[in-house]
Formats: sequence, structure tokens, C-alpha cells
Amino acid sequence: MSEINDPVSDSLAGLVAIVTGGGQGLGLGTARHLAHHGAQVFILDKAFEVAQAAAKTLPRPHLDHAAVACDVTHPQQRLDAVDTVLKRAGQIDVLVNNAGITHVQPWEEMDEQRWREVFDVNVHAVMAMSRDAGRHMLARGSGSIINIGSITTLVGFPRRGPYATAKTAVLGMTRTLAVEWAQRGVRVNAIGPGYHDTPLFRKYADMGVVDVERIRKRIPAGRLGSIDDVGRVAVFFASPLSAYVTGQFLMVDGGYTAFGAAEDASL
Repeated sequence: MSEINDPVSDSLAGLVAIVTGGGQGLGLGTARHLAHHGAQVFILDKAFEVAQAAAKTLPRPHLDHAAVACDVTHPQQRLDAVDTVLKRAGQIDVLVNNAGITHVQPWEEMDEQRWREVFDVNVHAVMAMSRDAGRHMLARGSGSIINIGSITTLVGFPRRGPYATAKTAVLGMTRTLAVEWAQRGVRVNAIGPGYHDTPLFRKYADMGVVDVERIRKRIPAGRLGSIDDVGRVAVFFASPLSAYVTGQFLMVDGGYTAFGAAEDASL
């Protein structure tokens, strides 16, 4: 993984951040940027060995970043993970609800068990993590919750029914929590990633499931996003720079959802 080339700052100094599903992909990119700007980062992931390896790559290792084994769909594991962070760091200032899964299937063939599994990870766990970590933020009178949404909330993607519906629910949750907790010092925002060059995306590309060049031409910016693109926006939402920003959904998609012409966006 390449080094972060952004200038080092202390905009998140003294803050403690949790990133669920932070062992790879967009979660790891977010964890890296939070650490780069001074936060102590705890990566929560059910793939503990992957999370441990990821935590060792984070910038500023003297901040004592760590991995915590946690299946976010398991109530006791969530509570234990939050308790572990509090015991080690004494506080929780930032929560990034990144953990998510998808399922691709035509609606008329939809498997109800798979539908429920997507909602367990993408919706129910976001609710519970926000509640469990949010209690501590509310008690301190400050905090930032950052939910990872999707472009599928704004534009239709065939055969992505469970994922699109779940991510749309996350946006509703984001806005509700934002207005419920604003006067108590806790901000809640969401990031909407587009097509990003992650290990999962590369896997699909290698399998021939996605056409990388066709997607690239559809993106006005002319490239896939990187995991760093989402990480930078997470730093903004976590930092005092966004002190008066809550309930927002910021697309990080290179202009994908803004483009509507019947032609290639990038040539």
C-alpha cells in the first residue's frame, strides 16, 4: 500500500476513532487517514488477523492503534468491543460505520435469508454501533458518527436490491440521528462512495463481473476512486472543520451521480 502524500496535520490530535470493517478497502483507507491526522484508531473487524495486520500499517504507530475482534451483528461482541476501546483509550470521539456486505440477485428470485443478512450488517449493526458508542459521545457532549452509504441510494442499480435498500435506510438513520443529537454535541453525517479501486472491486474485475473501462468512461473525473478519497472526507467530518455540519450526505464518486448525458463522461 502506498504512503499517504497529504501534509501531516494534528487536526484530529487527541481524538479516538473506531472504524468498523477497517481491515481492508475503504475502511482501511479511512483508518489510515484518521491516523495520519492524529487520531488513535481502533479497527473493528471479525477477521481479526486481517485487522491486526492493517493496524500495524497505520501512520503514527506511537498513538497505539489497535485491532479489536468484533462481528458487528453480534450484540455482546459489539458491547465488548466498545468496552475494550474505552478501557484502552478512555473515550470515543469518532465512529465510522463502514462494515458492509452486498448481495446481487434479481428481485423476483430474492433469497429472504440473504436479504436479512445484508440488513443485519448494513442497517441493524449501524443502528446498534451508533447507539452503543453514541451513548458515550452524548455523555461527553461531543462526537462525530460517519456512516458509509452508497451511490445506490441516489441512482438505481439492477439486481442490487438488498444493498440499495439497506444503504437508503442508513441515510434515513443518518438524518434522524443528526437532528436528534445535534444540540447534545454529536454530529452524524454520511459518505456516498462511487466506484473505488478496492480489493473487492479488483476481484470482480478479474472475474469479469465488472467492465473497468466502461465504468471509467462513465465517471466525469476519468478514474476510479481510491481508498484515500473516502478517507480524506472522513477526516473532514471527524474534525472541527465540520463543526456546523450534520445530517449531510456527501458523494465521493468523481461526478458519477451528477452526470446524465447520453455519452461517455470521460474520453
